Amino acid sequence: MRKNEFERIAKILAKEHKIEIDSGESWSANIKSRKVFYRQEDIFNLSEDHILGLILHEIGHIHYTTDAELPVKNKELIHCTMNMLEDISVEHIIGQDYPNAGEILESTKEEVIDNLLKILKNLKISVHEKALLFAATRFEGRGYSTGLEPHEILGEKISEIMIKSKSEILERKYTKDLLPLANEIVELIIKMAGEPSESEKRQMMENSNTGNANRTDGQGIIQKKAINGLKAKHGWNEGIEMASRLAMVNEICDLAIFIGKKLRTILKRNNAMEFGGRFRSGKLLAKRLIRTKILKDRKPFAHRIVKSNQSYAFAIAADVSGSMFDDPEPRETFGSYALSSMLMVGEALRLAGIPRSMTIFGYHANVVAPMGKLPITFEQLGSEKAVKKAGPGGTEIDKAIDACVRELSQVRAERKIMIILTDGSSYMPDMKEAHKRALEAGIEPLGITIGRYDGKTMNDVFGKEKNIIIEDVKNKKLIGKAFIDILKESVKKSS
Repeated sequence: MRKNEFERIAKILAKEHKIEIDSGESWSANIKSRKVFYRQEDIFNLSEDHILGLILHEIGHIHYTTDAELPVKNKELIHCTMNMLEDISVEHIIGQDYPNAGEILESTKEEVIDNLLKILKNLKISVHEKALLFAATRFEGRGYSTGLEPHEILGEKISEIMIKSKSEILERKYTKDLLPLANEIVELIIKMAGEPSESEKRQMMENSNTGNANRTDGQGIIQKKAINGLKAKHGWNEGIEMASRLAMVNEICDLAIFIGKKLRTILKRNNAMEFGGRFRSGKLLAKRLIRTKILKDRKPFAHRIVKSNQSYAFAIAADVSGSMFDDPEPRETFGSYALSSMLMVGEALRLAGIPRSMTIFGYHANVVAPMGKLPITFEQLGSEKAVKKAGPGGTEIDKAIDACVRELSQVRAERKIMIILTDGSSYMPDMKEAHKRALEAGIEPLGITIGRYDGKTMNDVFGKEKNIIIEDVKNKKLIGKAFIDILKESVKKSS
């Protein structure tokens, strides 16, 4: 989903429920101030149903969660238990507010449970929390009834209590009505697993939704793992861990559909044949001699027809060395803008049916998306593992050029274009040799350089006319514009 599409939906929901929806570090809600927070990074990577499911869940808390005074004794464990019961209750209630809200919430819940059952054993949380999570899955009829792990045995006992009180959970009038049931469950947990330690209590509060969130509150372990599982599709694999210094810039990524449609329109127009040369350049047709005699037609020659379109292939490499991440705010680094621009270009080319490959480089070149037309995610480009493999401690542009040449050699195309984005330079003789190899392979090397000083090396190797220099280093959005300008110039109607 694009950010502007999400914002339109958010405005409709905000107006209807008289709430405020804003970006933050986690999916959470502040019940008193009636604010819902969402993670920008998740908007582009999650399916529409999952995005709507997450936001409906948080709206449900604002709309239907009421104050409940918890006892001081075992407060953290009771709060954690109440959270679990309230989540089930709220989703059931708000699921009845819209015609298809129940279906949306159910599909999200199903995939969360799929992933939860797979990762629960290895989650680094207390046995108390694991038991509550397992009980929630058993309440939905999932998981094994004869579990062998301590949290499974305890969770089965908890689910038996919950199933007996199913109508009480689903049809509660106020949140405080769930407190007697929560106390009964907590007594059972302490009896079977003992009281949690102080560190476990702190972790419980970190993982729980307090209902008093603000935009800087981070994700708890459970929420992070659950949402990563949604990104991985159907819960079979956990989502990729993003590099801590990277963040997706939605404003750039949202341009992908617009640019892709424009490129596709140009290519469709070029798919037709066109006449080439003057009319006498074609064959002389005998049947047209009759037209010359009877109709006085002075053009008896056939037009020469030529193929007007060209096939394209792109290989794009972006610098992920340390200097690309100087800004303390991840969303404002050159690296974030560069990889967001790569994602935008990759999606635009996919929509236009043009094969492309994506490479990130530092001391090494790491091909994160091989040549093809398959969808590419931001996690592929900027995962912690991928960035480490690229070796951010150095800048070897010649290795990036060679990697692009190898990728482009795997595909047949009339025009093969390579784009190298960097804010630095490397050993010029090696760069020149790699550049020469690219030209000999029939590839057109282009550069985007951030900063005037470092642009000299790229100019000397690529040529001034083949290297775009971004001198205004404060305006990071120029990176995306440079990519778009290259696409518009490269993929255009033949003249």
